[in-house]
Amino acid sequence: MKNIQTILAVIDDSKLNSEVLKKSIELASNFNAKIIVLHTIHIPFLDLKLYSSEVPIDKEEIKEKIDTVFDTLNEEAQVKHHTMVYFGDPSDRANLEAKRDDVDMIIGGSNINFEKLIRAVNKPILVIKESCKPYNSILIPTDLSEKSKEAIGFVKTHFPSDDLKLVYGYESIAMVTTMYDINYTEMVNYQQENQEIAAKLLKKFEEEVGVSGTLTDATFSLSSGILDYVEKKNPDLVVVASHSGDNDFFIGSTSGYIAKESRSDVLIYC
Repeated sequence: MKNIQTILAVIDDSKLNSEVLKKSIELASNFNAKIIVLHTIHIPFLDLKLYSSEVPIDKEEIKEKIDTVFDTLNEEAQVKHHTMVYFGDPSDRANLEAKRDDVDMIIGGSNINFEKLIRAVNKPILVIKESCKPYNSILIPTDLSEKSKEAIGFVKTHFPSDDLKLVYGYESIAMVTTMYDINYTEMVNYQQENQEIAAKLLKKFEEEVGVSGTLTDATFSLSSGILDYVEKKNPDLVVVASHSGDNDFFIGSTSGYIAKESRSDVLIYC
């Protein structure tokens, strides 16, 4: 598995900037990696002065302020970094920089358009939701796929934790009743059979990846059922696998839904 040598920290004008930088420095120190800080400035066209030959923003001044904040946060770790300031959309710019500089991981705040970025860059993306904190408890919703196995291997290598758990969701009676016209006895039998099959599949997967897990059902949808379980457990980090390499990641997927809605930080492995 490839080592993480370069981290792209994507920031803008949000309040999460310092948290993104803190986590980037923490991980870069752990991985012995360098950091590229990318700050993007979005200026709506109508805000520009008519016929102005220059954009009324000093990029060098912004860069100096970012470096000052970074150096303060980096005083102990002393991680190598350089800062870039550009105009434009953060996801578009992150896409260009990730490819140009052979970035191994992208870290950004919850305001980043990760759905857009996933389709363009086949790199792990860490989404910071609130304050920077240690990842003591990690929860991995899994579909038992090979991509999920890769994600688990990545986490075990780069985010070692004594509290690493899986969760596997399966259809409930409520979901079935909305699809088929069947009686109560048939529904109960279906639910029991479905649960037994899911339990066997999960057990086999647990043995293959060396991580224990839990089954959860869904009242109305698989995505909401898994999210409910995630919110109840409230882990420090949630890990979801994207099948972006097969062009199979889309906004309505379970992974995308959890990445958007979870209150915990989310690592999107793709």
